Amino acid sequence: MLFLDEFPLFRTDVIDALREPLESGEVTVSRTEESVTLPAGAMVVVASNPCPCGRFHVSPALDRCECTEVRRRRYRSRIAGPVTDRIDITRHVEPLRRGDHDPFTETETSAQVRVRVAAARERQAARYAAERWRLNGQATGPGLVQRHPLADDAARDLLSEAVLSGRLSNRGATRVHRVAWTVADLASVRAGVDVVPGVHEVEVALRLRTGESLPSAAVRPRAGRR
Repeated sequence: MLFLDEFPLFRTDVIDALREPLESGEVTVSRTEESVTLPAGAMVVVASNPCPCGRFHVSPALDRCECTEVRRRRYRSRIAGPVTDRIDITRHVEPLRRGDHDPFTETETSAQVRVRVAAARERQAARYAAERWRLNGQATGPGLVQRHPLADDAARDLLSEAVLSGRLSNRGATRVHRVAWTVADLASVRAGVDVVPGVHEVEVALRLRTGESLPSAAVRPRAGRR
């Protein structure tokens, strides 16, 4: 895993250099008359504040930002464009407030989550046994469309509409398709039956990509909650 904190503060050439490895999982280094291609298939996580000072909030009552609007726009422009189009999941995280955490609620442990994720990866490896890849994140767009399509026309129409409306690029649609399969794999592990990504899984994948809140049906109640 490669974790890049304060991503908008990186130099522009460093940000642009991430485009190739994020797209292909490889990086090519060329020097004079020689070049070498190396594997670079890491999970990349980038993080940023809402503004340079870190105190901006959409609610006027909670906003303590000291940045000018021009400075905020310049800062946010660094986390938009070709690089972020190659990032599958976007989440907006706000500071915890008093009362947000219930100390008596039993939550899942990392070990429990690991078991579920490992089972989902096993399903992917079995599904792609005849392919050149083993995980959803490695699948090609044409391979998904031709041999591992969405469940029905409604799911495909939802994804197509997102592209036609400008909400997604074609590259983004492929990445949403991949994430929808992962959502379905995790649902399969929980339900004990095979799930093919349909409208619900595509909607969840779209919301994960755009940073929108998830539908309540997508959030599984945590262990111990009544």
